[in-house]
Amino acid sequence: MAGGCDEMRFSGITREVWECLRQRARGMKVTVPDEDAGTISHPDAAAEYEWSEAEGTLSVTLTRKPVWVPCDAVERRLREAVRTCGGG
Repeated sequence: MAGGCDEMRFSGITREVWECLRQRARGMKVTVPDEDAGTISHPDAAAEYEWSEAEGTLSVTLTRKPVWVPCDAVERRLREAVRTCGGG
């Protein structure tokens, strides 16, 4: 395992987008707490997140990931998931 990645910020995250993202994560066997901030965990990775409904933003910071997975690839996948769920 390698370290993490810099914070990634996403905008246009309404409650509907947030719920869509959480469902997608759970479908990939990622544990997502019911809270609006906390730790996301997966056997191969972990991240800290904070969703602000008032600001419509989501911040994600990977704290653990496999060494062979580049941070930019993770960010691309997350941005695509945000777009697929209707966020900006």
